[in-house]
Amino acid sequence: MVKKRAIKRSYPSSEKTRHSPDMPLREVILKFACNSMNEKGFRNASIGEIAKLAGVKDPVIYQYFNGKEGLLLSIVQSHMEKGFAFIDEQLQGISGARDKLRKFFWAHLRNNDVARESIALILLECRSDPKFYKTDAYQMIRSYAGILTGILKEGIEEKTFRPDVNLRLIRDLIFGLADLQAITCLVTKEIPEATPDHGDCMNLIERILLKKPKDGFSGYSKRERILSSAIKVFSSTGYNEGTISEIAAMAGVASGTVYEYFKNKEELLLAIPEERLKVHLSEIKKGFKLREPIRKLRHFIQYHFSLYLNDRDFLRVWVHLILLNRRFYQSRAYESLRQYVGVLEELVQGGIDDGSFAPDTNVRVYRNLFLGTFAHMVLRWLFLSQDVELDKIREIYEVTNFLTDALTDGNISS
Repeated sequence: MVKKRAIKRSYPSSEKTRHSPDMPLREVILKFACNSMNEKGFRNASIGEIAKLAGVKDPVIYQYFNGKEGLLLSIVQSHMEKGFAFIDEQLQGISGARDKLRKFFWAHLRNNDVARESIALILLECRSDPKFYKTDAYQMIRSYAGILTGILKEGIEEKTFRPDVNLRLIRDLIFGLADLQAITCLVTKEIPEATPDHGDCMNLIERILLKKPKDGFSGYSKRERILSSAIKVFSSTGYNEGTISEIAAMAGVASGTVYEYFKNKEELLLAIPEERLKVHLSEIKKGFKLREPIRKLRHFIQYHFSLYLNDRDFLRVWVHLILLNRRFYQSRAYESLRQYVGVLEELVQGGIDDGSFAPDTNVRVYRNLFLGTFAHMVLRWLFLSQDVELDKIREIYEVTNFLTDALTDGNISS
């Protein structure tokens, strides 16, 4: 359940409104610091200029904040405090995880729209700095993400959301989409506000969360089920400890059936690489010559992730110095990204046109879902899960399923 907090009822208003004469001096300084850092960038903004705008002497700022870094982190904390209050207010009286999720996401988009300067600093200054993830300000963001996690868990418990989802990936997907919606609004200026896209965003998110769990062996032959089960058993218990009976039970066949395909455990083991290499070779040859939109999309997603996963250094540069860099979107280099994601947009639009994908899909929002999910996963891989053993290949497989589920209406529970 979502944890309740003391509520300060205040519908968010634009940050550009002038401060009232009785606004606390600390808030006045934060306001002008936010304006200056957005206009000139964090590096070029100066304490002297901020003090002048706020109508105070430089030493006054140091009475409240620990330099320019302290100002930036205080802007984040102030934004998050208001965000907590607004989310809490909006969730009051809402029952059912599905409605809570819809309201949570609307409130998040709305808060981003009206607190444009704060969210721009968070996305384009803080998120690209590795040191930010060790601050108290980032811990507030983690606590905020916990509200979403609570809603997702509630939906699973009440059997509204499918039980087989990876909560970390779903969080990456939802917040990644919201971040890219904000960038689309604030930086590339494709849209004036993100909130009107709420319905299109929820169409994609709900098509993922409301789908019935897939049978892991759906459409598999008995031989394929045995091989897939053998991989899982050998991976978890080892070759020597794994048994034919355990593999058979997981595959849903009798032990004797395994011996109809493989004369012993060793032959079964050696059949695994043989079978997988055949599949990989086939997929490489198919490439982008695939005709079915859903298979082309899966290939595009996995190809995209594999390119970056194989070059960790470029991955770090891409997320830190490029994707979350305001200047990138104003440079000629941005056209390269537009051409690249244009392939994805054409692919999705083609699937809509031939009836393979849901007709109400907003292609631009789906593109943001794809790019935002990727960015959030990479940030987690690089900074937030260094002490946790991650199966990145499995996460890529899972997120590929989520991103294809977002486009298809079939097999959704009511």
